[in-house]
Amino acid sequence: MPDEWIEKDGLLYYKNRLYIPENEALQTEIAQGCHNTLVGGHFGQEKTIVIVTRDFYWKGLADWIRDYVRSCDECQHSKSPRHAKYELLQPLEVPYAAWSSTSTDFITQLPESQGMSQIRVVVDQLTKMAHIIGLHENATEKNIADTILRDVWKLHGFPTEIISDMEALFSGEFWESLCKMLGV
Repeated sequence: MPDEWIEKDGLLYYKNRLYIPENEALQTEIAQGCHNTLVGGHFGQEKTIVIVTRDFYWKGLADWIRDYVRSCDECQHSKSPRHAKYELLQPLEVPYAAWSSTSTDFITQLPESQGMSQIRVVVDQLTKMAHIIGLHENATEKNIADTILRDVWKLHGFPTEIISDMEALFSGEFWESLCKMLGV
């Protein structure tokens, strides 16, 4: 047994913390005792992890505790959200011409067809006409910019508005690739 594991009084300890085998009922009892305290109330995920790991160890403890606290019914009803209030949704303006405003999104993890396993959908906001562009699983920003130029903007021109939920990092790399291709 490595130095971290010690057997004492028939119990197994890992780094001086009692080892708990995969036993959902026992793990739940420990979590309840450390999370649902009369004096401290219901601690958050990280605080509960700190309290449990002082005395106990089991494989995947931190993830297990996070799931437990996330599913705690009392916490879900009594804890106030820590984010700004959601604003009312604002409707998009009706575009003045076809293909002046487009929305775009990816659909990924599709069954492979002709070497493609994801698609990029570009939709005109006025006519709802769509272009569906097949992409390889490992398509780069340059490949995506090239397909948008070739399959959409070549036919309809450059839109004045593009609506997308792309990550900022991807969006920046996409626009950088596109500007290089256009010579801007």
